[in-house]
Amino acid sequence: MKISIITPHFNDFEGIQQTHTCLVNQNTDQWEWIIVDDFSDISTKESLKAYFKEHNSTNIKLIFNDKKTNGSVCRNIGIDYVTAEKLVFLDSDDLISEDFVSNRLIDVQDFVVFKNSNILDEHGNNKPAPNVASHFLNHFLQAKFIWPVTAILWNKEFLIKIGKFNPDLKRLQDIELSIRALILGKNYKVIDNKVDFFYCVAPIDISKRPVNVICESVDYLITYMHQNYTLSKQQKSLVKGYYFLCIRYFYKSKRKEDLMYVQNSLKLFYKHKYFNVFSYLRGLIFLKLYRFNLISSDFFIRLNRYFYK
Repeated sequence: MKISIITPHFNDFEGIQQTHTCLVNQNTDQWEWIIVDDFSDISTKESLKAYFKEHNSTNIKLIFNDKKTNGSVCRNIGIDYVTAEKLVFLDSDDLISEDFVSNRLIDVQDFVVFKNSNILDEHGNNKPAPNVASHFLNHFLQAKFIWPVTAILWNKEFLIKIGKFNPDLKRLQDIELSIRALILGKNYKVIDNKVDFFYCVAPIDISKRPVNVICESVDYLITYMHQNYTLSKQQKSLVKGYYFLCIRYFYKSKRKEDLMYVQNSLKLFYKHKYFNVFSYLRGLIFLKLYRFNLISSDFFIRLNRYFYK
């Protein structure tokens, strides 16, 4: 029994070294590591090749894409190379303890969530992840991201059956996959585990995640759910949290010209009946008041947080 670990990679050689150190320090060797390099710079590729020539291991597979794709495509490519029946995704900027692998040498039907992890901010401060005991799908529908992708140990066949990662999504890929798995999965469990995973987060960076990309991803996600899932009235009411996600990025951008992306998302929420006419008109009024400087940006975000978070 072993698990496969898949790491998408782009120009983060130091992160790969860090992950390698975590893996060689595991208290079991029942793992394989598939690294999918997403067309990194030539110097980074050469560094990777030299490093793994020096640290050669049959447990490690290094795959190079011949063109730039994205994290979802890389993860899906990695799935095609795994030999174990169980797999987990691990990014190169995250950390795992020495018993991470051994804790996951368990039977898996559809998937198992190891819900307890710690969050590391950009200053290295450590805090527990949200501790949620039930209604997992409802939290994700409300844009409350209660576990990262590495928390999930997948049965490979189930993951392939439900379609793997959606490569058309530019953001929220992990979130969409968790929603899909929770809706389609019949034999999964969420366990109250010992913390053995440390998830690194960074502040919102508009240059890397611009408002238009976030809004387009939200639009894709809510349209996909509208077309493919039958949500209850109560569940549909939760989805407003994704509109507030658009608002948050718009607030952070401080660019009034980005308002059109948020307004388009607002219209889509109304079209797909996640908002009633009153919620739609209220949101439209808030946008117009902010656009014409009739309310401050701080009051704008507080209003939206109260009604849409």
